[in-house]
Amino acid sequence: MSRDPLNRDAFSASNLEGDDFDNLDAVNDEQYSKHKPSKADTLRARRQVEAWLEERRLKRAIEDDWDEEE
Repeated sequence: MSRDPLNRDAFSASNLEGDDFDNLDAVNDEQYSKHKPSKADTLRARRQVEAWLEERRLKRAIEDDWDEEE
């Protein structure tokens, strides 16, 4: 299973097994150090979010158009 936080399929119900959450790393607040993501990581994340928003917008436009034709 991918641990990519931008991969929306990483934690879907279809590919999770009962013990999968036991294998995830835990982070304590005291041990957490703020890490500034690189520009490349920020751009990659932004592009992924924009792609998801565009996909959702197109799906809604198709559904709306489909409903109007009926």
